[in-house]
Amino acid sequence: MFKKTLLSLSCSIALGAVAAPALASSKFFLVVPLNAQAQAQEPVEAITVSLAGAALPKATVNQTYSESLRNYLSVTGDAAFDPAAASWSLADGTLPAGLALDATTGAVAGTPTTKTTSPASFTVLASYKGSDGQAVYTIEVGGVVLNVRELSAGQKHTCAITDVGGVKCWGDNTYGQLGDNSTVQRLTPVDVAGLGSEVASIAAGGYSTCAVTTSGSAKCWGRNNYGQLGINSTTTQSNTPEDVIGLGSGVASISVGEYHACAVITPGAAKCWGYNVQGQLGDNSKTRRLSPVDVVGLDFGVESISAGSNHTCVLMTSGAAKCWGYNYYGQLGDNSTTARLTPVAVVGLTSGVVNVEAGSYHTCAVMTSGVAKCWGLNTSGQLGDNSTAQRLTPVGVDGLDSGVATIAAGAQNTCVVTISGAAKCWGENGAGQLGNNSTTDRLVPVDVVGLGSGVSSISTGYNHTCATTTSGATKCWGQNSNGQLGDNSTTDRKTPVDVQDFQ
Repeated sequence: MFKKTLLSLSCSIALGAVAAPALASSKFFLVVPLNAQAQAQEPVEAITVSLAGAALPKATVNQTYSESLRNYLSVTGDAAFDPAAASWSLADGTLPAGLALDATTGAVAGTPTTKTTSPASFTVLASYKGSDGQAVYTIEVGGVVLNVRELSAGQKHTCAITDVGGVKCWGDNTYGQLGDNSTVQRLTPVDVAGLGSEVASIAAGGYSTCAVTTSGSAKCWGRNNYGQLGINSTTTQSNTPEDVIGLGSGVASISVGEYHACAVITPGAAKCWGYNVQGQLGDNSKTRRLSPVDVVGLDFGVESISAGSNHTCVLMTSGAAKCWGYNYYGQLGDNSTTARLTPVAVVGLTSGVVNVEAGSYHTCAVMTSGVAKCWGLNTSGQLGDNSTAQRLTPVGVDGLDSGVATIAAGAQNTCVVTISGAAKCWGENGAGQLGNNSTTDRLVPVDVVGLGSGVSSISTGYNHTCATTTSGATKCWGQNSNGQLGDNSTTDRKTPVDVQDFQ
């Protein structure tokens, strides 16, 4: 802005004019700029600091953690906003042990030392050029996820082989079935005494557990009221592993039912021991056996064996399926309900079978074509044929006419892993054991929530289910009354949770 100033001729000369202009007037106008301080001031926008509260990413015990709260900070009124100029402080609440808020960087960082039972809540104050903003954040600290090679879900306990070949178990321990030399229930995995390495396979049953070592010996522990430990006793409960009589070498695999156990012996013989009132030992008797006896007619050619509640089935190297024992619900698949004291062929499965699994009162198989078939009790839809009708011979599982890799039969539910690595389950679901975020029984397969295509194996217990992922992590879901899910709680879960390793 400019203004006109009237000056006399003398003033003009004094200002340095060289000669008087030839004008009639003796007065002139000189344009002079205003002082800058006199100019009108533009309004300045006030600085506003805002924080977006959030549930921060989950932390893990004994693992380094860092999450910057700058990601949740926004400022208005400063075109040259620099997040590094903000300062941070804790206004309310506390962070989990081992974590702290950095006053300069705004990072929640450190190494948490204790798992939280519920997310920790705290309020953070951010300051920038005299303005403040605050918000509430939460963070949960979980235990280290257990990585395993193999797992097995029992009645109300679960066991697994670790990456180093050791065995860990968790859940119900009333009869010492966890093998940690106690009868204390465990909500997270504990080491099985004497089995810190060199374990090849594991099998959790009703109230006992058995393992096969890399040297081929069989060891069992837990309840022994029917001789199911195979140690020639019916009264000796064992809280730690015991050698099974006569099976010090040559054992290829093992399976544990409710009160009996069976093994495959190289080069393909089958032996069983324990409860036998329904003929589930296959030795053509109903006599209880305190140590292993031969299964009649199966002294060679057995590929794998599976013990159910009161019946047993095998897969032969020829691809045939055979079963024996209790048959009231048709679980032997021989088109009858007659109990069998020795193995009988499953109707229609004389070849082409790659996997056979005995549940409580039903049985399932996978064919070389990837088809899943089941037979026996079906009151909760555990056969997966979209009905609740009992079946005396195998029927196809609805929607699984191809693409199935392995199958697992539980009490009254069944699960599979597909060739693509997806997990699907069906049948009884009162405790959420199907993992589909409901408690509604399903007559056909449903996807397990959150497992995508990364599942490598699956195992079904009485009312809970567990799986291993391709990364080696262990996840479980369903009934958790005894801590059998291993997530340090006794809360039933309708979707998979991580098994926590605190050791």
